[in-house]
Amino acid sequence: MTRSLAARLCVGLAACGSLPAAALDPHKPFHDYVRNTWSVEQGLPQLTVSAIAQDRSGYLWFGTQAGLARFDGVRFVTYDMDTAPELPGTMIHALHVDPAGRLWIGTPQGLAVREGTRFRRVAFPGDGSRAYEVYALASLRGGVYAATSRGLYRVDGAAPERVARAPDAPRSLLAQGDALWIGAAGQACRMQAERFDCRPLPAEAAAASVDRLAAAQGGLWAGTREGLFRLDGRWQRHEQAPSLARAPIEAMLADHDANLWVATPAALVRVRDGREAERIEGGEALQSLYEDREHNLWLGSAAEGVSRLWNGWTRRYSSRDGLANRLLWSVAQGSDGSIWAGSNDGLVRFDHGRFRTLVRGRELPHPAVYSLLPEADAVWIGTRAGAALWRHGRLQPLPALEAMRGTQVNGILRDRHGQLWFATARGLYRLDAQGRMRRYAEQQGLPDPRVRVLHETRDGTLLVGTQNGLYRWDGTRLHAAGPDPAIGQDLHVTAIHELPGGQWVLGTLTHEDLLIGDHGHWTRLGRNRGVPLNAAFFISHDDDYLWVAGLRGIYRAPIADLLHAIHDPAQRVAGEMLLNERGERHGGQKGDCCNGAGNSRGFVRDRGLWLPSRDGLVVLQTDQAARNDYAPTTVIERVQVAGRWIVLDPRGDTGTLPLPAGARDLKFEFTTLSFQAADHVDIRYRLRGYDTQWRTLDTPEQRSVAYTNLPPGDYRFEASGSNNSGIASHSQAGLAFKVPAYFHETPWFHLLLTSLIACAVYAGYRLLRRRYASQRAFLEYLVQKRTQDLQLLNQRLQDMSLTDYLTGLRNRRYLAQQIPADLSFYRRDPAFQAGNDAVVFVLLDVDHFKSINDGHGHAAGDRILQQLAELLQSLVRGGDYVARWGGEEFLLVFRPMLRTQVSALGDRLLQAIERHAFDVGDGKRYPLTVSAGLVEYPLFPQQPQLLGWEQLITLADHALYWVKEHGRSNWALYRAAAHAPASPVTLDSSDPVELVARGLLVLESPALRAASSDPAPQ
Repeated sequence: MTRSLAARLCVGLAACGSLPAAALDPHKPFHDYVRNTWSVEQGLPQLTVSAIAQDRSGYLWFGTQAGLARFDGVRFVTYDMDTAPELPGTMIHALHVDPAGRLWIGTPQGLAVREGTRFRRVAFPGDGSRAYEVYALASLRGGVYAATSRGLYRVDGAAPERVARAPDAPRSLLAQGDALWIGAAGQACRMQAERFDCRPLPAEAAAASVDRLAAAQGGLWAGTREGLFRLDGRWQRHEQAPSLARAPIEAMLADHDANLWVATPAALVRVRDGREAERIEGGEALQSLYEDREHNLWLGSAAEGVSRLWNGWTRRYSSRDGLANRLLWSVAQGSDGSIWAGSNDGLVRFDHGRFRTLVRGRELPHPAVYSLLPEADAVWIGTRAGAALWRHGRLQPLPALEAMRGTQVNGILRDRHGQLWFATARGLYRLDAQGRMRRYAEQQGLPDPRVRVLHETRDGTLLVGTQNGLYRWDGTRLHAAGPDPAIGQDLHVTAIHELPGGQWVLGTLTHEDLLIGDHGHWTRLGRNRGVPLNAAFFISHDDDYLWVAGLRGIYRAPIADLLHAIHDPAQRVAGEMLLNERGERHGGQKGDCCNGAGNSRGFVRDRGLWLPSRDGLVVLQTDQAARNDYAPTTVIERVQVAGRWIVLDPRGDTGTLPLPAGARDLKFEFTTLSFQAADHVDIRYRLRGYDTQWRTLDTPEQRSVAYTNLPPGDYRFEASGSNNSGIASHSQAGLAFKVPAYFHETPWFHLLLTSLIACAVYAGYRLLRRRYASQRAFLEYLVQKRTQDLQLLNQRLQDMSLTDYLTGLRNRRYLAQQIPADLSFYRRDPAFQAGNDAVVFVLLDVDHFKSINDGHGHAAGDRILQQLAELLQSLVRGGDYVARWGGEEFLLVFRPMLRTQVSALGDRLLQAIERHAFDVGDGKRYPLTVSAGLVEYPLFPQQPQLLGWEQLITLADHALYWVKEHGRSNWALYRAAAHAPASPVTLDSSDPVELVARGLLVLESPALRAASSDPAPQ
């Protein structure tokens, strides 16, 4: 269908902001509405949806050929002959909710009504030999009327009553004021106060049945199998809508925005002001149309389930509007209002609602047009591999541009002095009035020449955003102009904007947050302050909001909040995501946006943001209502008690729910009825008398919660929800209940039990008092004596288990018990925490001990070990440990000492042992040497718990092994390398020697200084 530019652009963009909030902008193309579809995979009982209604609570009801379905936006509940045998049949023709809140269901086999939670079949008069097929339902002045195959009936009384003089075979009903219109074969009759005024269709349609009726645009409309008719004194075929005048009409709906939606087997047509405003082709074969209380449009199809449409916040111009390559990198507006866009395959212009390719990608240095600058008589084009000039309808060679060949041009800007600036990946370029090109990079003050974006402030300052910070041009050089490193380190600046007060706003890819500079004072605002996460590519503002479009979508933030936040660290910003690429919860409408960082990434026109995206141009109107103001209803649907579900009446509070004795486990199902974006609904709940505060559901699909083993008492379960804009229910849904107490939980039982226990205790006390008195002394004596014996025996056993039998030193078991507690204590010491002090583990091994056993006997070897044990105990301080580790190995654990003293400790131990006179039993002095491996704890002061003490012993043993291999009679120490990183160290395995192999630990030893050519162990 042809649409004028005025209808598609000017009216479509400007008028939607001036209208009151509406779910469907009447001037917006159908394909720009947000659409979701539900089918049998999501729980719909069958694909054909022939009737739709919304009840008083807010549930949507869908009539299909396989039963009735209730929908809360997330879950379907199906009613068929198994779950609702009162239904006359499962093929639903009509649904209607009357003023009393009852749901009426019309089927080919008759009529049913749902009151509260129960269905009831309506019995028509007659012998039952022929069914009453119900085609339509309507309410008028408190009465409910049904159009049936056997006439018009009023059905809300005790028994249905046929309306006399009504058409014999009514097919459609429409209540209008105090009158009821009845569509029948060849005519539509108006019933008012039991008087009928029938208006026949034109003679050529005398046999056509009026299957649909609608009141819209100041008139009455009739849909028939032979076309669309309008009542203007008399019925006339509506020739102003040519595609509808003779097409079969399947469904009609007049919405609150003055649209008349008409469905035919081949298309859905929007009629506005009597004319076809839009025709949506498709083979859905729509059977029903409905507008809910949030003004969403629902489409019931014959074979594709049900769809919901809401306005959303964007318009999109793409392939359907003539765009050959949907991927757009840049968009800019000329001084004459023309719209230019750079695609992944050339330069295009958007005129009169259509795209036109002006330069194909193969004609440019690179097909992708990454930046644009339209001027009065030319368009400067920046690509991913150089720049070009389009003038007077063709590309014109410019030798100066050859300097940028092969480099990506991110932005183009002409300053107030007429100089042309290019932001490129190889630096900043300037083209002066004489056609001379000059490059500015490292030598002119740019440490990183990758320039992303350019901006000229109102006072004429040229700001240059790079991938490593913000700079300003002083006429000869570039100088850092961004935040200090503490706030903005290695900033990749992607967008620059200036607020009316002179504040600079930077978008960054580094942290995907905003940086605001207020005359030299910079503030970072991110998600922790309420600003949505987004790497900004385009920033603009209006009177109230800052608008940011970027990698994740589009959001807005109140300017007043931002200005307060830069001076008050406690101030949060009410940032609101409106378009979200990832479809995140509370992230607004899902959709593609936006592309690339640099200049020409968007502009503002008629209060609309025009932005390039992966799917053409996206336009977001900044002055349209972004909130869904409908306050949803929250309903507690049912509760499970003792394994049985109790369905609750959604029409109101059911009072206090009686529970059977022993019912302590309850499960509640509840919902909040909002359909615009049901996956963004928030629901909270609490059980008063049990929960101390409100709880929230983990996901919007859950909508149920269980409580188990509740104690006796009075409770009230409450639930409340809010829609996708945070508008909460006007009131909470509540259900009161009482958990009855068992007899043993009652006060009388406790009183009786207390009395019985008191009597029994007193009687026993009197009975046993004498016996206790006579036995007390003897028992106390026996207990005291046996206790002392046991304590002595236990102490001996414990000492034996923790002491080495040969040397009398402590053993491994003792250290395993003591060292973890000691290390935990030391970690709390300030000097230890500062890293100045360290606990030292020393693993000693007697050199050539086997030769002592072989030459002097094992008794001599034992004597040497005993003498060495005595010597080691004399060399340590109080609080240090000396333990026999095994064989001829001894472990010494020194409490915290200065790290600078560890080397001296190794020398002192080895010298003392070497000077000591050891006796093997023959009275002669035996020279003895030892080798020692040392390790400090912690190795990394910032990570005291990286290694356990057993792993430290492994390192000490590794150092000892190195000494053994390099001459013995020496010591070696592992400690952290000087170049060890400040960041946390990780251990990929349980073997601490991995740290040596990675170079994080180094070995120190006198042997290394004496023989520096020998490598440390790896």
